[in-house]
Amino acid sequence: MQYIILTMAVFLTVARASCAPHTNQVDQSAPSDNDAKPSRFSLSVRGGLSQFYGELNEQDMKGSYGIGVHGRIARGVTLGLDYSAGKIGGEKVPFFNSYFINEYNAVEFIGRWNLTKQFSKRKEDLLDISVYTGVGVMFFSANAFDLNTNELVRFSNSKTSKRNQLFLRWGNPRGRAGIKRTHERIIPVGAMLDYNLTNRLKLGLDFRFYFVRTDKLDATSGQSLDNPEEETSYSDTPNDKFSLFAVTLTHYLRKRSK
Repeated sequence: MQYIILTMAVFLTVARASCAPHTNQVDQSAPSDNDAKPSRFSLSVRGGLSQFYGELNEQDMKGSYGIGVHGRIARGVTLGLDYSAGKIGGEKVPFFNSYFINEYNAVEFIGRWNLTKQFSKRKEDLLDISVYTGVGVMFFSANAFDLNTNELVRFSNSKTSKRNQLFLRWGNPRGRAGIKRTHERIIPVGAMLDYNLTNRLKLGLDFRFYFVRTDKLDATSGQSLDNPEEETSYSDTPNDKFSLFAVTLTHYLRKRSK
């Protein structure tokens, strides 16, 4: 929680500083970033902290980062492609007495609805509020360790691991053995608050919640100490979830002058 409070404090400080009047004289004849019309395409970078919701769900936030490319298709509506990478972590003392570390990469197709652009009557607003959802694929490798000895006790992948059918929770494993990273379907749902620093640059806060079609993000399946590797398919236990709270910086490309 202290990380989230600190992030919000930094965000508000930067936003307030950008609103302060500038006393330096500038050449009015020189073109400025505010004068340049943004195109419908944007590039974004983000960095933040992940939080896991599953069996080993006691708080242990890990870092994550990502980039994205988005394009506007209608007023307030954009489609884009996001890539993210990072770690997820957590622990649980009762019964499991273990902690886990999950290293992942994800590719997501995102549809975003800017509520401010859609409903505000102003031509320009300082703040933009958006909601979004999408679908993607997550590639990960999870390992669980004993809290007392740091000994590896469970893992999601091994020399005998094979692919499960994508988007299915059970089925016969297939393909070559020795898969180093599991791939599973994810559904991201989130909301963003953007502050318009300039006409083409935005500083934002992004809260993203992931529904993952698997129960082994924490190398743990249900109330069991069995190893959830992909040698055999499983499971009928609830899906795992995790969230990401991040700071974002979005840059809109300059529109070509005709």
